[in-house]
Amino acid sequence: MRILIFLAGLLLASLAQADAARVDTGTLDGAHYRIDVPAQWNRGLVVYFHGYSIGDVRFDAGRPLPDSLGKLVERGYAVAQSGYSRSGWAVEQAVADSERLRRFFVKRHGKPTRTLAMGASMGGLLTVHAVETMPQVYAGGLALCGALGAAGDLVQHAFDVRAAFDAYFPDLLGPLVPVPADYMPDRLVGERIAEALRSNPTAAAALRSLQPGSTDDNLPDVIAFLGYVVKEVQQRTGANPFDNRDFAYVGTGDDANLNARVRRYSGDAAAMPYLARWYTPSGKLERPVLALHTLADPLVPVSWPNGYALRTRTAGRGANFVQQWVEREGHCTLRADEIAGAFDDLVGWIGGQRPPSGSRR
Repeated sequence: MRILIFLAGLLLASLAQADAARVDTGTLDGAHYRIDVPAQWNRGLVVYFHGYSIGDVRFDAGRPLPDSLGKLVERGYAVAQSGYSRSGWAVEQAVADSERLRRFFVKRHGKPTRTLAMGASMGGLLTVHAVETMPQVYAGGLALCGALGAAGDLVQHAFDVRAAFDAYFPDLLGPLVPVPADYMPDRLVGERIAEALRSNPTAAAALRSLQPGSTDDNLPDVIAFLGYVVKEVQQRTGANPFDNRDFAYVGTGDDANLNARVRRYSGDAAAMPYLARWYTPSGKLERPVLALHTLADPLVPVSWPNGYALRTRTAGRGANFVQQWVEREGHCTLRADEIAGAFDDLVGWIGGQRPPSGSRR
């Protein structure tokens, strides 16, 4: 499915790679990695965090970088990417694996004069984590289509949307607690969801209202994928960390009916803290972070980075966060030139020129 391709966080097909760049691939403590160092290295390093992935992420030294990362190599920056030692909501593993890779890079290539964090989707949250927790290492960060919110809230939202779907279409996708171990958001599941939504326009409209940026075309894939995230987190925590007993659906156009029909679940108290730990942003930025988002993102709504902007202001660090956006639909449908332009803005900001917020035209 198209939307799942985007979630690997690698963003867009590659056209070219900087000539004569040295490419190093291998494995560190179970995590595959790739390092690209340009022939004319400017002593800058970009640690790139990929997004949520259903399967293992591995790298082929024989394949060129995605154009969005290739443009950074063309600018003289080295790029280091970890595939993480676990798939799914692998924030815990990604933090350790990416830091291990960064230290490996320093040992092999020498200490960079500047290190930047960059990531997409879940990798955007990892970018924020890196800058918030290691300002002595990272001079700044670029979060692309980033899930910039408390993980507990973000994944609870996935549970709430799936519970609403089940209220309208009981048993179509099987149980929610727990989601069956063999559940996969494949094409057949997407088609079943799409057929169900076509049969009930009221339900389709209510569910679209719960997922800003969604359309009739992409909502089935979104619902299918959110169910997988719920399953994976349940498996990761060994229980059900989701609790919707006190959640009221509002603004759906069908509130009373939906709230009366939706099944209520209690969460496991021992499982709930996991997502809060991995990760709840503090907003306490000591270094600049630039976020770039599409206005109609059906999977990671722009309201999430909006919330992070408020979090930075509450922490007294609003001056260190800028959000820009493009007027486009889709999750991580950012063009390579837009990403490169935002990267240039971040570099200029580190040099003292704060970029403007708002639309990139």
